[in-house]
Amino acid sequence: MEFVDFRLLRKSKNIDILFPEWQEGETVAFLSPHDDDVLLGAGYLLKATVENNGNPLLLIFCSGDAGYSFPEEKDIITQRRRQEAIQAYGILGVKEENIHNFDIPDFSLMPHINRNLHQEKGLFEEQVRIFREQKVSRVVFSSGFFEHWDHTAVFNMGIYTSPHAGDPVLADIGEPFAAKSHYIYSVWGDFEPIQPGDSGIRADKGTLADDETEEEIQRSIRCFESQRKIFKNIVEYREKRKSDSGYLELYQTAEIRPQTDFKPYFKLLGKCDTPDKDE
Repeated sequence: MEFVDFRLLRKSKNIDILFPEWQEGETVAFLSPHDDDVLLGAGYLLKATVENNGNPLLLIFCSGDAGYSFPEEKDIITQRRRQEAIQAYGILGVKEENIHNFDIPDFSLMPHINRNLHQEKGLFEEQVRIFREQKVSRVVFSSGFFEHWDHTAVFNMGIYTSPHAGDPVLADIGEPFAAKSHYIYSVWGDFEPIQPGDSGIRADKGTLADDETEEEIQRSIRCFESQRKIFKNIVEYREKRKSDSGYLELYQTAEIRPQTDFKPYFKLLGKCDTPDKDE
């Protein structure tokens, strides 16, 4: 595989292009709204993590209980999908013990991202605990832009919950450990514009995969036999990834808690008119 930085116009086989200062043994958390989303949106990056001696950690937030295409599957769909996920991600090198299921009903995730949900605990502390315990150094999560309500919820978990794993708060759930970088993937839609009137180039990083890698991802996708009818258009959409350079998977770097650069404002202050005292 090759890695691309579209801002710097650089391409390399070195994963440092995506994960600066990468070290073998790092744990990369892949946040998946439903069991199949990471596979569809960040499958190459997950495989690249394994190939570069990293440890992929898969957090699946929703149970998949709405993902049945035939009424008779309603009562068995969640258990079936759980087994399909173990098989699918196992093909890419993810260990079963590194798959965490939160089992929130589909289309219901958003309220659960809070620390407390009425009299019950939300998912906030559990994610922070897992990140600290596993020493997560990179976080990869779904786009929040016009895809799915559960995808937007996981986007918020990536942007707002993840950084608290490195903060000196909630001291009873583990020693703080801060991630180095955060990335957004998309499943079937485009990314949110970086700024109004952009050039149409919304992702800044990418992975190029060959035919063999794409076939391995397709083989993993086929493990989700229960989702075959739902997947049809999404799998066909993958053909748009193909280029002369290989199959392209895109990511957007998430700038977490960026600090304000006051210098441009200081320059503008010098140009501001000062009204006369009499006025």
